[in-house]
Amino acid sequence: MNCGAWLGWQIDYLLYLQNLRDVTHHVFDNFFLIITMFGEVMIPVVVICTLYWTINKKIGQFVLWSYFMGFVVNQIAKTTACIYRPWILDCRVHPLAQAIPAATGYSFPSGHTAGAVATWGGCAVSFWDNKLIRYICIAIVLCVMFSRNYVGVHTPQDVIVSFVLSCFVLFGVYKIIKWTEQDEKRDKYVIFGVFAATILTVLYTVFRHYPVDYLFGKVLYYPTQVKYEIFARSGFVFGALAGWFIEKRHIDFNPENGAFFKKVVRLLLGLTVIFGLNTISGIFKGMISTNLSVALSGMFVQHLLIGLFITCIYPFIVKKYNL
Repeated sequence: MNCGAWLGWQIDYLLYLQNLRDVTHHVFDNFFLIITMFGEVMIPVVVICTLYWTINKKIGQFVLWSYFMGFVVNQIAKTTACIYRPWILDCRVHPLAQAIPAATGYSFPSGHTAGAVATWGGCAVSFWDNKLIRYICIAIVLCVMFSRNYVGVHTPQDVIVSFVLSCFVLFGVYKIIKWTEQDEKRDKYVIFGVFAATILTVLYTVFRHYPVDYLFGKVLYYPTQVKYEIFARSGFVFGALAGWFIEKRHIDFNPENGAFFKKVVRLLLGLTVIFGLNTISGIFKGMISTNLSVALSGMFVQHLLIGLFITCIYPFIVKKYNL
């Protein structure tokens, strides 16, 4: 099958879904716009915080690691492939307008699918013996994958390849954690390895030469967005992993302590801080056109603090003040 035929059936599939949206008078649009949010940043962060702060720290760690390791793998694949979004590949594709703001960067592979597999796939693996949780989590992953096609921002290959890569990431993270637990000194090697991989990913993303294609004298896509996002995401990886190391060595927080109501209050207070820190993003993004270095540095530090807060700062506060 040649490249044109390979892309052709995928575009036909998206056009079929697009026609389905029209003939059903967009009755399912809001449902799938909500479903697709289960692969975005904030819902996975809420899940990770809930696990890490109130249920089981090891499970929270597994999902968290799967999430940020999935980001590293996904980022390398996106930056290497440089495949445009469906509506750029074929002007007949018209994605839902509400879905476009979250569809940043290149198309392949799907970041939302990677986030869904890391979060909900990680929960499915962690609670495998509970059939209800397992099947619900698997269903969420599949629905997120389909939603990315339904709203018109990804081709089938984007979500399928992302699913496969993310499953390998889940397996790899599981093995790494098991290996680390066999010797408490091994966490240093993990820290060094992930930091090195993240730094190399940042350098590769920033200094890579990206293709610039034109149509009727206009640039189809400016790759600068990819370079901006890497600073925020790498900051989160650095903060979360460093916080995990500090918490493991010096805090030893136990999320299972406390009654149910106390855990709910603990979670809500912590999430309030997370959402507060996240609102700063708009300030730094607004500075990109006027002061790029300050904007990128601010995005890095902001997300580093979010990662540190999740894995270290808030667990320390909870333990110290018995929250």
